[in-house]
Amino acid sequence: MSVPMLLTPLETQTAEEHKENCASYVEATAISTANYGTGNELLEASPSAGCKPTLRQFNVRLQTSLAAEEQLALTGDVKALGEWQLSRCVPLDRLDELSWQTTVRLQSCRQIEYRYFVYVEDAAGHKQIRRWETNFKPRLLLPSPDQESTQLDIFGVANPEDATAQVHRGWLNHEAIVQLKFNGEKMFQVHDIETFDPQHVRLKIVPVEQTRGLHVEYSKQLYGQSQLQAQPAHGVSYTKGDIVIFHITLPLEQMMLQSFRLECYSSESDELLGSATLNASQLTGSEGLLQLHIESSSRPGETLARLRLPYVLVQPYQYSPLDFKNTYAHYWPSSWPNLDVGHRGNGKSFIAEAPQERENTIASFLSAHGHHADMIELDVHLTADGVPVIYHDFGLRTAPPGKQIEKPDQLEYVLIKDINYELLKRLRIFSVINGKVIEYPSHNAEPRPKHRIFPRLVEVLQQLPRSLGIDVEIKWPQRRQGGGSEAEQTIDKNFFADRVLHEVIQYGCGRPLIFSSFDADMCTMLRFKQNLFPVMFLTQGETKKWQAFSDLRTRNFMAAVNNAQAFELAGTAPHAEDFLGENAAQLLKQARDQGQIAVIWGDDCNSRERVKYFTQIGATATCYDRSDLNMPESKQRAFFNSSALLAEFEGQCRI
Repeated sequence: MSVPMLLTPLETQTAEEHKENCASYVEATAISTANYGTGNELLEASPSAGCKPTLRQFNVRLQTSLAAEEQLALTGDVKALGEWQLSRCVPLDRLDELSWQTTVRLQSCRQIEYRYFVYVEDAAGHKQIRRWETNFKPRLLLPSPDQESTQLDIFGVANPEDATAQVHRGWLNHEAIVQLKFNGEKMFQVHDIETFDPQHVRLKIVPVEQTRGLHVEYSKQLYGQSQLQAQPAHGVSYTKGDIVIFHITLPLEQMMLQSFRLECYSSESDELLGSATLNASQLTGSEGLLQLHIESSSRPGETLARLRLPYVLVQPYQYSPLDFKNTYAHYWPSSWPNLDVGHRGNGKSFIAEAPQERENTIASFLSAHGHHADMIELDVHLTADGVPVIYHDFGLRTAPPGKQIEKPDQLEYVLIKDINYELLKRLRIFSVINGKVIEYPSHNAEPRPKHRIFPRLVEVLQQLPRSLGIDVEIKWPQRRQGGGSEAEQTIDKNFFADRVLHEVIQYGCGRPLIFSSFDADMCTMLRFKQNLFPVMFLTQGETKKWQAFSDLRTRNFMAAVNNAQAFELAGTAPHAEDFLGENAAQLLKQARDQGQIAVIWGDDCNSRERVKYFTQIGATATCYDRSDLNMPESKQRAFFNSSALLAEFEGQCRI
């Protein structure tokens, strides 16, 4: 992955164009597979005077050959190229191992945008995007007066002056992803240590039934080598402390019918020691824990070990189709300066010496903006009735109306996920500071709308100026190393992600916006459900402040960097404590060398001296409290307070 340079403003899409695209997508889904991609039936209306149809030949050279089932295709902003829709793309013909070609009749007088991508087709005729060109701006085909003309391209290289390929994996459409995660400290409980040594084993996932569109890959997370890849013949070497994630892509229609076999080989002799069978029907929710028995291959019926195997199931974004026109998933130009990010707006407020505005309110966000913050960070939960709201903790201290509260033990703790939004607005709100109980105005009791606690995400997106970037942190409780969880969560994870994405795609476009989460699987979901916004893996790293999480990917900065590389995240948001040693600058350089951003956060950022320090060692951005106190004195305006910069983000908007 490379980081693109800053580009010129994008052309916006009108409401009429959006409606046409949506309508054409619906119509296209009804077209039989026999008609996909022929191009001719999609020609525009008769040409105007002086604008004649011209045969344009597209020749593409690949840098590596495609798999036997993979196909190269073309899409663009005109009907003959499918108007950016996956179902209406134009397939190319294979000339040799690396060369592909097609000819399309196009209007000679107009400028055309287009991209190439690689896909496979499942048994139902649905296309899965394997890889696609993710250059910030699409390729450009200039008008041609000739009756026939030829275009010569290299897949992934849209800019002749930069030979670095910009190619990434696609987003989910008619397929799902199942990840089986060897990401804990003790995965196996061994019954026969003489036969089965979990410290020296090779693991392989084998589909019991083969079907088109089913694809098994893995990531063994090591620095610079964490990309998803095909499994070796005798499995992936695994020992305690390794992080190995099996990444299975399968058609939605086959998902509940598919079975797999986990095969365990000896790492010394490649002998098959044992195996366990798992059915997709065992995946009872978006995430869970499979209890598998590894049965001996030489002594049927004998259990060698038991395995507690976590999984996550990623479904496609359910609300509206996305297309190939624009992507910002890896857009963070190297020309940008270190950015200042207001933590929860102008900082934490349920503490001694808090700012005037309560944290995570519109007033707090605007205060940070008024002191030249480039972005703000906010925390998103989902209420019991599916409303995305802004608040930091998983729950809140409250009490019945009229009850006199004098001691902390008189308070009740309730979780946001258990409360409907209308009730949440009425609840009394308390905090305990240095042993003293303090009551704050409830949402409904606060007369100033911008100061109200629990603003809805949609209200924040609508009311904040677009020149203020937003880091949308998705709150999801983590299991702790010592046992237990930060909080209970009963809302389905795919539903949670889709509800937040729906509001951000509708109302958050046209501005710098990035997703983050402490939950590695939520980051994976956000990455593969959409192609518009970047995603960061948020970690607490090696810290003395809190207990470690059970997921090994959260334990240190390099583990986070490796996970970001595996699933093509934009980067990480690491805790400041990881960067107080002598190797801090080197750690950040290692992230940059993988094309990743690093937004540093934490109490150790909360001074002007520390903000300057993190800038000097190479942080992409620094997230801290009290922009009014800690913002560099020399800063005169926010970076995104520029019409030219904001024009770059207009392409996010579908309406």
